[in-house]
Amino acid sequence: MKGLSSLERIILECLGKQNLAYEEIQIQTGLHENVCFNVLQALVIRGLVTTDGIRYKITESLSPLMLEEINGHDAKEAESLEMIEAVLEQRSGRVFRFQKIAMDSRDEKIFLAMLSNLESFLNDAHKKSHNTVPMKERKVVFWGMGEVKNLMNQIVMGN
Repeated sequence: MKGLSSLERIILECLGKQNLAYEEIQIQTGLHENVCFNVLQALVIRGLVTTDGIRYKITESLSPLMLEEINGHDAKEAESLEMIEAVLEQRSGRVFRFQKIAMDSRDEKIFLAMLSNLESFLNDAHKKSHNTVPMKERKVVFWGMGEVKNLMNQIVMGN
């Protein structure tokens, strides 16, 4: 079974544990009508979503293989790459910064503590607002750090 696209994942996240009508899904996700409909139909065909003809919901008893396809490491990595590429390709309204930084071990510890604080803030913000902010208005935030020599070796090795 192939992995999920970001479009499929956004609809599954929109549905969550709810039963929603097509119009509600389309409004929540902000997807164009034909795209939303086609993605929903693909999810139904794959057995990830069921419908009674009016409302849609995530299939209640998904197999371990399907759960791995949705939530596994490879699925999350593919979604991250797809979203990062989309952010980089945005023409307007984007906020993206990239720098190679010289850091001693003390500064690295401070930076890691700041990242921990950022992650706590983001988790708290999401918990507070996830029921009131429509899927289409949510933000994609990414951060990370790697050592140049390891990244360059990874690029050379193609992994």
